[in-house]
Amino acid sequence: MLNTLLYIGPGLGIGTILLVLIIFIIVLISFGLILWIPIKNFLKWIFSTKSSSK
Repeated sequence: MLNTLLYIGPGLGIGTILLVLIIFIIVLISFGLILWIPIKNFLKWIFSTKSSSK
C-alpha cells in the first residue's frame, strides 16, 4: 500500500523538467534584457554624436 502512494509517475518528472527549463529560459531572457538596454543606449549615443558632429 505504501509503495503505491509513493509512486509519482512519469508525469511529475516531465512537469518538473519543463518547469526548470522554463525558469532557466526566463533567467536567460532577463539577463539578456539587462545587458541589451545599456548597449542600446550606448549605440544611440554613438549614432547621435556622429550625426551632430556633421
